[in-house]
Amino acid sequence: MKRLRDNQYFHLGAMILAVITISILLLAVVLNFSSFMAVVKTVFGAFSPVISGAVFAYLLNPLMNFLDKRLYPALLRRKLPERKAYKLSRVASLIFALLFALVLLYEFFSMLLPQLVESITGIINNLSTYYADAEKFVLGFLADNPDLSAQADKLMEQFYQFLEGWFNPDLLSNINSIFASVTSSVLSVIRTLLNLLIGVVAAVYILWSRDRFLAQAKKIAVATMSQERADRFFDLGRRIHKVFSGFIIGKLVDSLIIGVLCYIGALILRFPYPALVATVVGATNVIPFFGPFIGAIPCAFLILLVDPLKCLYFVIFIFGLQQLDGNVIGPRILGDTIGISGFWVLVSITVAGSLFGFAGMLLGVPVFAVLYMLLSETVADRLRRKKRPVETAAYRGLQKVEDLGFAAEQEVEQAELSEK
Repeated sequence: MKRLRDNQYFHLGAMILAVITISILLLAVVLNFSSFMAVVKTVFGAFSPVISGAVFAYLLNPLMNFLDKRLYPALLRRKLPERKAYKLSRVASLIFALLFALVLLYEFFSMLLPQLVESITGIINNLSTYYADAEKFVLGFLADNPDLSAQADKLMEQFYQFLEGWFNPDLLSNINSIFASVTSSVLSVIRTLLNLLIGVVAAVYILWSRDRFLAQAKKIAVATMSQERADRFFDLGRRIHKVFSGFIIGKLVDSLIIGVLCYIGALILRFPYPALVATVVGATNVIPFFGPFIGAIPCAFLILLVDPLKCLYFVIFIFGLQQLDGNVIGPRILGDTIGISGFWVLVSITVAGSLFGFAGMLLGVPVFAVLYMLLSETVADRLRRKKRPVETAAYRGLQKVEDLGFAAEQEVEQAELSEK
């Protein structure tokens, strides 16, 4: 059997078989893409509680690490046994991280929800006034074109009737009946609560056993890979963690800062519905590239209904705020964790968002950044083996490969040493 594996024809046949198998699988996926995506979404739906728990644990892990690294040495200095100090430090850090997250969520929603209800109530109660102001503005703008003015008046009337159907004065007074009718589906409520409970329990298990899970993954890698590949696998895991943690946590902090600044600016400039506007702008800022536009458009429309001049001020304010975020706040928080150009950010958000919705728009960028990093390193490694230049600038205007020449021996040796 060993002699068969060493045969070059065996390797050639295995490679051809692998290529044919992968090609058939890819063709089947392309021809049945909708069915394939349905299966993927079903699988992700089944694992969604565990995935949610893993994401929650991943977000709390930096805080738990921060506490654990300081509490554990302090307990050792108090002459506690190492094992007891480890368990006590881990329990205290885990409980504090969970309580911190719960208190933060409670304070956030207790501060935000009353103002959101007040804002939505104001929109519903003043809907007819907003419509009259908007109609007066549009008809005055189109006064010189009676036909176009009549069409615009008809469209606005239809739009107003649509809004009245959704936002009617009895909506808030009937919240109890609406809630009762929604909660009539006991099975759906139980499933939601069960998924939430499983997610929290999974997060606790992951945070408590994170060192063990990591050690088990390394154990499997060492057992199934050569030493060189295992070391590369460990290094790859560290870099993937750096990209994801840097992007997700940094983006959350960045969006929180933008939301607070937007709220302060809305209060100073006296924009209507400051809490609602700041929440929408801060939440959508989590999405790279498209986030500022997604959040600013509906907020500008709401402000336009109240005061067109303030809508102009709001657009200018959001533009300045996003410039501050893109050039000052964002780079200082995120740094160079992504390492891809704006074009690839646009591509990753568009593709991932169309396939996986909001989660794809959020996670598409770090996933693509990891794939881009792997592809770049593979290409650079092959170029070094061929002793060709690695820098992209060397290939601009290239007509023939022989024009490249060979990379300097010192450059190749330095690259090989950096790999080791």
